[in-house]
Formats: sequence, C-alpha cells, structure tokens
Amino acid sequence: MKKKLTAVFIILLAIMSSILIIILPSFFGKDLSHVTLKQEISLEHILDTHKELELVFFGYAGCRDVCTPRLEKLGLWYKTLSQQTKSSLGLKFFDLSTPEDKTLPDSFAKAFHQDFEGIYLPKDDLLRYTRTFNVYFSPSLMDETEIDHTTHLYLVKKDAHGKNHLRSIYTTFPYDLIQIQADIEDLLNE
Repeated sequence: MKKKLTAVFIILLAIMSSILIIILPSFFGKDLSHVTLKQEISLEHILDTHKELELVFFGYAGCRDVCTPRLEKLGLWYKTLSQQTKSSLGLKFFDLSTPEDKTLPDSFAKAFHQDFEGIYLPKDDLLRYTRTFNVYFSPSLMDETEIDHTTHLYLVKKDAHGKNHLRSIYTTFPYDLIQIQADIEDLLNE
C-alpha cells in the first residue's frame, strides 16, 4: 500500500509540474519549453565518444506511446542534418527498464537511426543518471508492463578540457527542431 501511495504521489507531482510548465509562461511571459543553462555533469557515458555534442533521452525499449513517436521525429530530423553536424552530434537513449537483454536499448535506438546509441545501465548507475538529469520514472499505475517517465530531451556539450556540460533542456513535444538545430549550431560555433 505504501508503494502505491508513493507512486501516486510521484505521478501527481509530475502532473502538477507539467501543468506549471504550461501555465507559468502565460503569467511571466517566458517560454519554459526550452531551458538554457551551463551545468557541469560528471557521468562517464554521456560524451565518451568523439562527438562534441550529445542529445540525451531517457525512456525504455518498446515504449510505443511516448518514446517511439519522439525518437521517430528525431530520427527523421537527424537525417536532414549536414554530414558535418552529424559528425559532431550524437543521440544517446538511456533505457529506464534495465532489461535482461542488455543489447535491447541499442537495437531500439538504432531502429530510429543507425547513428543513435542505446545505453543499458545497471540499476545503481541508472539512478545516478536519472538524479543528475532530474528524470522521473515509475511503473505505470494503469499497466504494469509500462513505465511512466519524463520525456525531456537534453543537449550536452563537451568542453575543451573534456568536461560535460548540460546546456539545454527541451520539455515539450513536439520538440522545436528549429530551435534545437539553432542551439546546436551556436554551441558548435562557440
């Protein structure tokens, strides 16, 4: 009973946060669908490649209603980018379900674009990552085979010293792909 009450509380908190993201801009005249920042993060799997920038998405392999449409749109958009931009930009999909088949996250991500990378993390590491990015996730109350989760897209940049910095968070879907591309170009020209 205590677990269900905790899950209900977390879901209500997530719903209230989503409502605030929608309502607050009208009061303050600020668009909260895109947050720009420069926060150093020390997680080894974010930019462990030759890429200067990385888009990061948390979800789970097989998620039909949330992850699939977002990753499909990102995959189609990624195909339109120049080869030069693609050589500097990657997308990492972190699986929240810690599946038994550790190759499943990568297969799922590559279904949307061959350059996308799916990452499996053991539970303890996954908790570190979700805390760092403030990702909410819990088993769905409606269907125990699904996971309710944050659907933000994160843009991370590696600096000249090899340190990773969270630079942008995109909170609404459909993502503003024009804004994301402009942010990427700005970061590549810094």
